[in-house]
Amino acid sequence: MKKIDLLVANEPDPAFARRARIILRNLSLRPDQKVLDAGCGRGFYLKALLTLEPKLQIYGLDLNPKYLAVAEKSVSKASVKLIAGDLNHLPFADNFFDRIIASEILEHIPDDRQALKELYRVLKPNGRLVLTVPNQNYPLAWDPLNWILEKTCRRHVPANIWWLAGIWADHVRLYSLADLKAKVCLIGFKIKKSWSVTHYCFPLAHFWLYGLGKNLVERGWFSDCNRFLWPRKESWLSKILLFPLRAIDCLNQEENLSSSVNLLLLLTK
Repeated sequence: MKKIDLLVANEPDPAFARRARIILRNLSLRPDQKVLDAGCGRGFYLKALLTLEPKLQIYGLDLNPKYLAVAEKSVSKASVKLIAGDLNHLPFADNFFDRIIASEILEHIPDDRQALKELYRVLKPNGRLVLTVPNQNYPLAWDPLNWILEKTCRRHVPANIWWLAGIWADHVRLYSLADLKAKVCLIGFKIKKSWSVTHYCFPLAHFWLYGLGKNLVERGWFSDCNRFLWPRKESWLSKILLFPLRAIDCLNQEENLSSSVNLLLLLTK
């Protein structure tokens, strides 16, 4: 547990940190297991998995070759295999993985049912999949612009305007907990546990962290806030800037809230 807490100790987004802790704590990792990070991006979970259990056989799959190139630099070990691939057509045999992470990826995929079918196919019987998606009933403070547009006009900022689209950035859909549970059960998954987490957040949190903050970090500013570069020491400037976000996040004590940033499911086959 302490190792996991250290991995996200300097994470600028409290919602991401909470999500990551739940994912890593509920995988129940053991040496020599085969683990897939489906939609691995720049490799945060790949590096976290290596840190927690170096003897895992880890696979990272993503459609974006630029993200995979970044991941390769941070996890250049023989035990990590990086693959450019499509979640709707996974290049693995049936019953191949002991554990799968599919975090914040399903909402990007037009045919999410096919993606769930593929995840089910490659997961071993009694294996574990931790699935996370953005909540359709997200807090007003997280993304006020889209929240107001959806409540008043049943519209949201176009998903392709990523810097302004907020929770809808590059997303095909958001999920209700009931809809998500129904979809996974239809495929054949068994739900071991569910979470709805992070309600209280700094106003316009998504914009400050991703619309603006992510862009600055990728341009080389505030490198101590880059979650893909760790272990790292947080500067005093970052601590001061992030203090309001973390102070408000302290109000988040419950894990099952009707209005939240994220939904998470622990699934078995």
